[in-house]
Amino acid sequence: MARQQEGDSTMPHPPTLILTGGPVLTMDPAAPEAEALAVGADGSIVAVGTAPDVLALRAPSTEVVDLNGQALLPGFIEAHGHPTLMGLAVGPPALDVRPFTVPGGREVHELIRAAVAANPGAPVAAYGLDLLLQRDLPLPTRELLDRLSPEAPLVVVANSGHAAYGNTAALRVAGITAGTPDPAGARFVRDASGEPTGEARESGAVLALMHVVGGDRTVEPAVGAALDWAFSEHARAGITTATEMAAEPRMVPALRAATGRPDAALRLRAYLISTPELAADPDHRFPGHAPARELFGISGMKLWADGTPWQGSIATSFPFRDNDATLRIGLDHCTHGPMNYHPRQLADLATAFTAQGFPVACHVHGDVTVEAVLAAYAQAAAGDPERLRGLRPRLEHCGAVTADQYRRAAELGATVSLFMDHVRWWGDVLADDLFGPEVAARWMAVRSAWDAGHRVSLHNDGVCSPTDPLSSIATALTRRSHPSGRVHGTTERLTIEEALRAVTANPAWQLHLEDEIGMLRTGMRADLVVLTRDPRTVRAAAFREEVRVAATYLGGRPTWTG
Repeated sequence: MARQQEGDSTMPHPPTLILTGGPVLTMDPAAPEAEALAVGADGSIVAVGTAPDVLALRAPSTEVVDLNGQALLPGFIEAHGHPTLMGLAVGPPALDVRPFTVPGGREVHELIRAAVAANPGAPVAAYGLDLLLQRDLPLPTRELLDRLSPEAPLVVVANSGHAAYGNTAALRVAGITAGTPDPAGARFVRDASGEPTGEARESGAVLALMHVVGGDRTVEPAVGAALDWAFSEHARAGITTATEMAAEPRMVPALRAATGRPDAALRLRAYLISTPELAADPDHRFPGHAPARELFGISGMKLWADGTPWQGSIATSFPFRDNDATLRIGLDHCTHGPMNYHPRQLADLATAFTAQGFPVACHVHGDVTVEAVLAAYAQAAAGDPERLRGLRPRLEHCGAVTADQYRRAAELGATVSLFMDHVRWWGDVLADDLFGPEVAARWMAVRSAWDAGHRVSLHNDGVCSPTDPLSSIATALTRRSHPSGRVHGTTERLTIEEALRAVTANPAWQLHLEDEIGMLRTGMRADLVVLTRDPRTVRAAAFREEVRVAATYLGGRPTWTG
């Protein structure tokens, strides 16, 4: 039978949309598969069940979509995204030099020179250089950037987002001098005499440089156009809900406005950038989780406990290797990377934000840093562990987290979101350049996380890899690296059913929206993605090539069709 809205067996208002003719994979453990789904005028699901039962509800005005054997699933949820940065940094007319777009260093420099020449005197920003994947790219020193742009400010941001490089003009406009203090949890790299080299590391310092070249793209209407583009790219990937994991408070009105438009293609949940000032503000309180029918809401606070392996800025129990690749990214011989905070500072911030009622999401990669994060959450839980558990604090990315650390995180009530495509794009870099094959085999140890009892989610981290949940699924199934095809960590794979939950029901739970999105159940929002194939029937090795997004619906409204 079709499951209708509770208390609405007569269906006084017929559905506006019915989808049938293919498998409906609900992610609902109580009824995992159906044949058809009906959507009401308010954008909610009014029936899920057999095709005859659901089709019996149609009226002359009901649109019926024949799936023609394609699969219907809950809309994907990007658990850790950066739509604002995506729109501003790589959307038109921005200069996208990521290795997925521009594979070689020579082409990167040619694009920057062309951009400088096209607008003499105007600031130029280029996003996405990667010294480990674009192997012929030299370190972007201040002197090199001065040669590329002698007069106008030029800022080049690393693909990781954890470093940026400015020329002399950019430093001058930003007011960064030998006397400029480092932001909390970040730093301006300096030479032996204390002068800034032009390199900025971690969020506060990177943003100081980016603001120099942001110009009017950080205010309406330019930011609105950038967000519209980013939202459409998410819809193209089958995503109906995304997080904004680095929301500056001054950007919140623009985010609210972009999601408030009638044709908005994305639901957004923002995590505010944490600062010591916000932690110390007695009036700073969590506003509460917005219901899913509201397309914008604040979901928590974001902390960066460490940085990225691609800049050598994660704290690990094992050293970075000593070779040309690590020297290229500026590491000393056989170094261990740093944390962004002293463990006590991290614990105090987590405790303060927890007391304010905020769920905390903490960026962490290194296994040494994870120990500090677990200690911070333990301090935040002191005296009221169930309150912390109810907030569902998060560990983000989780590159080198061990099986034991996943177990202890679960015991605290923390949850985890893994950047699975690290293995796809940088698996060989991890094995051959940075740490060795044993570390690569356990990097993003998603099976260990799942077996520890976590409701694991997978993500693409916005611009740091192409926004594509299907790619995350494929990597979780195979752990195959590009372009070599080598497999890193055969024991750390997920099944297709687990991987699908990791981009639907699980991230919905992490966002406290599990009763409204992430499953196809009567009364929940009709956030839908249509896939060209039933993903359960495709071999893992062929998944990436054979499964595509055919259509995306947000609250029953089409936001993308292929």
